[in-house]
Amino acid sequence: MEAQATAAVKEALAALYHHPDDATRTAADRWLQQFQHTLDAWQVADSLLHDESSNMETQIFCSQTLRSKVQRDFEELPSEAFRPLQDSLYALLKKFSKGPQKVRTQICIAMAALAVHVPVEDWGGGGIVNWLSDEMNSQQDFIPSFLELLTVLPQECSSHKIAARPERRRQFENDLRSSAEVALSLLTACLGIDQLKEQVLEGFASWLLTSELIHFTVSRESNGITEQLPLIQVLIPYVMGLKEQLKDSSKDEEDVKAIARLLADMGDSYVELIAAGSDDAMQIVNALLEVTSHSEFDISSMTFNFWHHLMRNLTDRGSYASYGSEVSINTERNRRLQLFRQPFEILVSLVSFRVEYPELYHTFSEEDQRDFRHSRYAVSDVLLDATDVLGGDPTLKILFTKLIQACGNGQNQKWQPVEAALFCIQAIAKSVSVEENEILPQVMSLLPSFPHQEQLLQTVCSLIGAFSKWIEAAPSELLILPPLVDILNKGMSTSEETAAAASVAFKYICEDCRRKFSGSLDGLFQIYQIALSGVGGYKVSSEDSLHLVEALSVVITTLPPDHAQRALELICQPVINPLQTGMGYTDHGVRTCGRFMGFTIGAMLEEIQTLYQQHNQACFLYLSSEVIKIFGSDPACANYLASLIQALFGHTIQLLRTIQDFTARPDIADDCFLLASRCIRYCPDLFVPTEMFPRLVDCAMAGITIQHREACKSILSFLSDVFDLAKSPEGEKYRELINTVILQRGAVLTRIMVASLTGALPSSRLEEVSYVLVSLSRSFGGNMLSWARECITLIPPQALTDSERSRFLNIISDASSGSSLGSITDRFAEISEVCRRNKTVQDIVQGALRPHDLSFTVAPPPL
Repeated sequence: MEAQATAAVKEALAALYHHPDDATRTAADRWLQQFQHTLDAWQVADSLLHDESSNMETQIFCSQTLRSKVQRDFEELPSEAFRPLQDSLYALLKKFSKGPQKVRTQICIAMAALAVHVPVEDWGGGGIVNWLSDEMNSQQDFIPSFLELLTVLPQECSSHKIAARPERRRQFENDLRSSAEVALSLLTACLGIDQLKEQVLEGFASWLLTSELIHFTVSRESNGITEQLPLIQVLIPYVMGLKEQLKDSSKDEEDVKAIARLLADMGDSYVELIAAGSDDAMQIVNALLEVTSHSEFDISSMTFNFWHHLMRNLTDRGSYASYGSEVSINTERNRRLQLFRQPFEILVSLVSFRVEYPELYHTFSEEDQRDFRHSRYAVSDVLLDATDVLGGDPTLKILFTKLIQACGNGQNQKWQPVEAALFCIQAIAKSVSVEENEILPQVMSLLPSFPHQEQLLQTVCSLIGAFSKWIEAAPSELLILPPLVDILNKGMSTSEETAAAASVAFKYICEDCRRKFSGSLDGLFQIYQIALSGVGGYKVSSEDSLHLVEALSVVITTLPPDHAQRALELICQPVINPLQTGMGYTDHGVRTCGRFMGFTIGAMLEEIQTLYQQHNQACFLYLSSEVIKIFGSDPACANYLASLIQALFGHTIQLLRTIQDFTARPDIADDCFLLASRCIRYCPDLFVPTEMFPRLVDCAMAGITIQHREACKSILSFLSDVFDLAKSPEGEKYRELINTVILQRGAVLTRIMVASLTGALPSSRLEEVSYVLVSLSRSFGGNMLSWARECITLIPPQALTDSERSRFLNIISDASSGSSLGSITDRFAEISEVCRRNKTVQDIVQGALRPHDLSFTVAPPPL
């Protein structure tokens, strides 16, 4: 088996690096990634690394594989495998002492990860640092490898790639602290070796934990910056001395990241000193601009927090309180803003290109596309920070220069740089004055000339919406609006993404330019009818059509009452027509016109019930939640609303019976439980005492573990609202009823929530899951402790030890006795981390709790 697996790995690597066909290379890459998660990967990677005939590609892949296996999957191995693994890694460390460095680094990280996993006595009683000391004294030919291992030990100490329990991680941190003197002595002894001097300095940087020292100098325990100036004056030159290594192409990427992080930490921690604007401070600012200019976004973005905090310090009047008089404050503030003007101008130029779409964006995975979108949002924040220092109009001038450069002479023009410049201009829209009359007229005049490439058109539409207030204030003789409406029309017919941006932009310009549209209602209604009918080539989704409804509703508010009523009927007509019911309803119209619709509410709600049951469109649930928000407390509407609630929830429960149903219909789940939460807040009398309430609690339990973020949050918020209502003074009359419903389901609900905490839901849901668990604990005390004990005992000991079980039950007990939500959430996070520390453990935990297989009786519908 091992021979077959080894041959398969060699074949896949050859295909990955040398096959001419893209599809073949992609398939090979996918196979290799899957192989890294197998048990065979241990032996194959180790064997190929020891094989003298393995080429560089094989060595790099196998060293990465072995490193990731030690980090994540160490628990796959039997306890007796530690010693052979340690011996093998040690032999590899010596083998690759002189390179390749990439391979040696991976072996060092693997050994460091192994040290995190196992107790100190497994390394001979003195721990890995003392073991290293002995080896360095007796095996001096391999000192470069030993030095690199010594350097990565403190770096890996806090690495969450290592699937170690938090308690073991803390023990390792303590072990390193107690070994620091030995480590520093070893580094000092190596200083005399000229060819290793740079490597030794890196070791000192790692072991002195420079970032920790920087953080200490500004912590409460340090008595403030003034007390720590002597230490700060040592730290800053040391860190600044590392700056030149940012440009060193021979440096390993991890080394560059570490240096960049040190510079960013220094800037962020000493922002008060830097903001004073001394010559030394400006050198630090220039160094941070160099980090920002780095080609890797992960490195460049390390400085973004610094620029934000510097902006806050420069613009916040509280920063100048010590200057006393208003005149002195203004003088100093203006001096600093002028001094930092050029760095922030450079910053705008440095970050603006980072939003440019890569040539091969269409080949990106969904995760990579999401990361790119997040990087654009981060750049938007930096640009807004810059406008606070420079002003919106001057920042616009810088970005307009970028736009003109991107447009070039019009020949062979690429769309990506144009889109990037427009995206940045759109990002600062709120900071640009409505009186700006130099740049924006030129920008608006350029927009119709750009090609209708999808991403570019999407950004153009967003820009139009972002500058709606400026468009309203622009002189009428500029005739800006008609060509922009033509662009939005094109956006609605190009793709769903451009249609979404165009619909939102249309809403904004109708809101801000409503009086300019009041004489063009026929044209607006034509756009609306085409969008909802689906026959005019528009690609507006049912959700985005609601923006058009809101846009028209706003314009309607400028009309006389008799004209407004007729216009409102025209908005509703496409929905009343059964051929067009699937495209949405007037929920934004309801929200905008409010109680003006009171006279039609009964007929409208009956229509909603019928249409929802026919077409299963989530927009009817969302519309109903808006109706509840506006009319929920109106006694005159109670009968209509009670009928609506029963009909909508009754039908939804039939649609959402299993987690698979929830996954297939996340929009319905999201809007159903948004509606349920609003019923609890605005009209609990119409919902909680009915037979529909326990049935909807059962429905929520079936869908808690849905992966869709918004749907999951809506369900958890509904459950939280239920518990909060029972504890509130105004909910006292429902308390017994709610308690009865939850007590019947408590054991199953607790098990689902514990499963969610330990891996059934992403860790990003920790806060919402914790709140539900805390609410259960506070409401049901001893019962909750019993339910928690019952489900936690299902988890096998290889995933959760007895002490960890006890710790979890203590958290539940403390939550019921009133401990703060923040501290409880932090403690839940540690248990969550233990149960997610690697895929194997997570699978064991979920296999034990089996949240998707739990059965509970849904209250039957009335006959």
